[in-house]
Amino acid sequence: MSRKQRCQRCLLVAVTALAMGCSGSSSDENFSGVAYPKRGPTFEAAGRRLGYVANRNSDTVSVLDLDAMALLGSVPVGRGPVDIDGPRHVVIDAENGLGYVALSYPFSIPSPHQLTQGGVTQRSGYVEALNLLDLSEAGEVRVDPNATDVAFSPATGRLAVTHMDLLLALAADPDARRANLVLVDPARSIASSSATANRVKLCSAPAAVAFDGDGARVFVACTGEDTVSVVDSQSGEVLSSVPAGDSLVNKPYALVTDPARERLLVGNQVSYAVSIFDMNDSPNLLNTLHVLGVPMFPALISEGVVAVPFQNPSGASLFDVSTGKELVQVVFSETDCANPAEFSVTGDSRLRLVCEGDHYHPGAVIELNPETLAITASVSVELYPERMGVLEP
Repeated sequence: MSRKQRCQRCLLVAVTALAMGCSGSSSDENFSGVAYPKRGPTFEAAGRRLGYVANRNSDTVSVLDLDAMALLGSVPVGRGPVDIDGPRHVVIDAENGLGYVALSYPFSIPSPHQLTQGGVTQRSGYVEALNLLDLSEAGEVRVDPNATDVAFSPATGRLAVTHMDLLLALAADPDARRANLVLVDPARSIASSSATANRVKLCSAPAAVAFDGDGARVFVACTGEDTVSVVDSQSGEVLSSVPAGDSLVNKPYALVTDPARERLLVGNQVSYAVSIFDMNDSPNLLNTLHVLGVPMFPALISEGVVAVPFQNPSGASLFDVSTGKELVQVVFSETDCANPAEFSVTGDSRLRLVCEGDHYHPGAVIELNPETLAITASVSVELYPERMGVLEP
């Protein structure tokens, strides 16, 4: 058979197959499924304790089995496949099976020069509601540029969002430097596309945010004003702003509560100190813990001991809360834990630490001995993790 004949036969076979595929006898007529089904992983809790880690520079959320210290999977999140959405801090709404994550768009920020030329605006941030089962998008709400942190109150169902807008903080008018705190009530309305973003003009460069126990008050680290601000979460009234520490300059960034939500722990980046406050309408400074490096998000690991991660160098310390005495200090190698970011203590009293890495290579979540801070387990995640939301069984 000549080459020409072989080509003709192949063409005939291809045309015949195409005709059969397009005929009315195709089984497509009886197809009743989803045309493009989602075939990603699912994350059944099944009695396990799960951790949700937003990876800012890889546009994913990694889900960990914290009991086994194993990675279950990493799922893309965000609004588009091209730009870096910059997901930050998944907070858990267990009752509604949802997680809420801020999309910050870190590489979409115009320069001050561009802004002065006019016609250039900053890209709005978003908060996405994710189904915890598979991290599919349940809904979204648009917030302000540079969405930085989110907090959720199980007591009230409210969500709070901060915007650490450093370009806004450069405004000549002090009042114009103040960014909004966004309150969404209830947070679950994001999933039903009926959410309203209620804006409260708050302070310059607000960073981390947390609710008190009954969800009535929101506490915010106001980096640009060196203060901690307190907001009534229902009315939006600003109740007070107090100095973030006892140094001349403190620069608060990290802010968390203790498990009982009676004390506030604030990591100050310039003074290298963690300020401990009560959680009144006007917080009182109770103690100050001085650390070796830049403090990040600490955690109370018992009634009397607090664990503080720090950067430059990468390490961690244990402190006696009442006396302020440092009990243990460790410095990590860059391969073990570069740029420690957040401690968390789960319901089984196990201690874990999110390690950012160098932001260009995978970060990690490690488990540590709560008495010695020795590393006992490590799980690699993706690029630039900072914090972890935990779903307790």
